[in-house]
Amino acid sequence: MVVVEEHYPFTDNLQASLADLLGQPREIACTAPVEILAPLIVSSEETADGPYVRISCYWHNSLIEGPGRRSSVKLQGCTIHCLGCITPDSWAPNIGHHVPVDLLAEVLLDHTYKRDGISILGGEPFFQPDGLLALVRALRRRGCHHILAYSGYTYERLRRMARQTPAIGIILDEIEILIDGPYIAALAESAGPWTGSGNQRLIDLLATRHTGRVVLLDARELLAD
Repeated sequence: MVVVEEHYPFTDNLQASLADLLGQPREIACTAPVEILAPLIVSSEETADGPYVRISCYWHNSLIEGPGRRSSVKLQGCTIHCLGCITPDSWAPNIGHHVPVDLLAEVLLDHTYKRDGISILGGEPFFQPDGLLALVRALRRRGCHHILAYSGYTYERLRRMARQTPAIGIILDEIEILIDGPYIAALAESAGPWTGSGNQRLIDLLATRHTGRVVLLDARELLAD
């Protein structure tokens, strides 16, 4: 499968040539994965055995949720409710399915799929801080070397929240990238390759921890590499 991103209107001749080479095209939304996998259904006895998170769904082969090719999971629950959010179905905290973090880590790291890392989005992933931390550690135990999390909160707000909820600070100290900030519809046109609006930042948490100040990554430079 080849995904073609349209930066300008294609001419009829170019569209016809691509169709001859690749077959008839199918239009997809820029944020829609090719195949969304249904939540894992487990019994209450299975979730009672260890930490879990409540998820909406997950998918593989994402090219729009961080550098490289990624496997992604959408955690359920959010109280920020950004105006214009494209996933309001992920707001309610009482829908979706409880999934043990060890089982979720196994399916996200399914060796059938190639990946450069795992992306965790929502909803608001930090709405479930203990479960999110347990998931990060379950992924690490299985050799995952790159974890990216989205948040509607800014990095600075999350650090303040960590004073009351230590798991949040531990997560920020253990993952590689945070994409932070609420979705602002008026800034949608200035969004980067992996963000929804121009205010959202791509934070290099490794460098941020090393320097003690927020260090940003340039998504376009990463794409050029």
